[in-house]
Amino acid sequence: MTETTAREVGLRFDGPDDVAEQLQVLRAEVEQLRSEVVRLDADLDESRRLNLRAAELLDVVYEELGASRLHRTEQPREFPTDRSRDEPIGREGTT
Repeated sequence: MTETTAREVGLRFDGPDDVAEQLQVLRAEVEQLRSEVVRLDADLDESRRLNLRAAELLDVVYEELGASRLHRTEQPREFPTDRSRDEPIGREGTT
């Protein structure tokens, strides 16, 4: 832990009343900092929660994309046929 002197933070002590006043100011600043830390901690928790939810949604999207890709590759590709000859139209090697 580092030690900070009164001179380093710019405090001047001109008497007992001045010391008490400056200590009161410092206490108020510490309380403001504590409340800010609490707020930032809550924001961080919310950010983590939202990131987890986004990751879950991305997993669902990837699963759906994978399932639709698999579904497309499993279905045989159909070519239009000439019903009179039952031969595919426009495929290579056909007349």
